[in-house]
Amino acid sequence: MAFAQSIKVRRMIEGIALDPKQTFWIMTVNLLADAASIEWSKVFGSWDEDTHWTRIIPKEKHAEVRAALLSELGFSQAEWKAYRNEIVGYRNEIVAHHDLNATIAKYPHYDKAIVAANFMFDQLRSTADPDQLGGIPTSLDRWSNTVAGNMSVIVRRAFQASASLGSNVPGAA
Repeated sequence: MAFAQSIKVRRMIEGIALDPKQTFWIMTVNLLADAASIEWSKVFGSWDEDTHWTRIIPKEKHAEVRAALLSELGFSQAEWKAYRNEIVGYRNEIVAHHDLNATIAKYPHYDKAIVAANFMFDQLRSTADPDQLGGIPTSLDRWSNTVAGNMSVIVRRAFQASASLGSNVPGAA
């Protein structure tokens, strides 16, 4: 849920805070991209993590769920591995550790990652005890869109206020 929220809010901010470019908004969207890589990797990163999807989905369903995920994404196993490694590598080399020899040149694209998150959310939700689902939304996509939509009013006003500050700064053209 935190991954989807980070991505949807980042995209909403990018659609609002366009011009003038300001350090605060650039930093905010970059931090959301960083947080997204951490959260996504909790579910799709290391198989050793307690939060990896293979720890929740019954072992006898792993192959079926993996095949369905690849089908949902339109990926081969090799394409999935490369895509997954792009996000996990970004998290490892840039976000979680400061790797001086980092090979990551850009932020990962999260278009397929959000599809994977929505798919796995449904899978994980369907395996949970219904009595334990209080407060967990039925649709990750709908929930994250609602969160971003609710925040957009605040972001619009904050961006308008911050954009007007530029014209009041001494020496600003």
